[in-house]
Amino acid sequence: MIAVNDRRLLACAELCVRGGIAVDVGTDHGSLAVYLIEHGICGHVIACDINEKPLASAVKNITAAGLNDKIDTVLSDGLDNVDSAGVTNVIIAGMGGELIADIISRAQWLKENKVNLVLQPMTKWDHLRRYLAENNFTVIDEIPCADVKFTYSVIRAVCSESSKAPKLSLEYLFGGTVNGSTEEGRAYLLRQAKRLEAVGEGISHDPLKADEAEKYIKAARSLTERAGRGDS
Repeated sequence: MIAVNDRRLLACAELCVRGGIAVDVGTDHGSLAVYLIEHGICGHVIACDINEKPLASAVKNITAAGLNDKIDTVLSDGLDNVDSAGVTNVIIAGMGGELIADIISRAQWLKENKVNLVLQPMTKWDHLRRYLAENNFTVIDEIPCADVKFTYSVIRAVCSESSKAPKLSLEYLFGGTVNGSTEEGRAYLLRQAKRLEAVGEGISHDPLKADEAEKYIKAARSLTERAGRGDS
């Protein structure tokens, strides 16, 4: 059900740990849940959504795929109504970074059970990266992915009390650990650099924010250089 060009969802599937139970938060049409089962990535999936209409659409597609015995659907605000037993992966994609962080913060079992988190923020990526770093979640990998007009990043993170938090520079908060060695990686870093530059130029006219503006512009320059070098 996932189109071959739907890089966001394919990247989410790629970052899942194989086996166990996956939870697809905000499942929408249930296409990712079906993909995870059909490709043997997970043995069972809990597809949840806060709204009844998309959940009904997911049920229809799951039934059409003959996977009612492999995929449960749950009406839930984030993970509030999800049974944590046996869950190995939690995927939260297509939401703002603040909302993703809020969903994670309300589910303490994600930390206790060292659940593999697959996160794809549409906005406020800086907020999400800061939250993860400040709450003992280690970013293991990031995959940049082009989706129509924009390029996003899919983050894989796991709680690790012993991990060393990254330096929360503007460059990290906007660029994460994305590698610039691929076309999508370069596109992501350059897009984030433009965002930083726009903020810097926007506040540069205020004499009281000259130093802050310079920090944004310097971070933008650093991401641009990183994209050119092809490193992370």
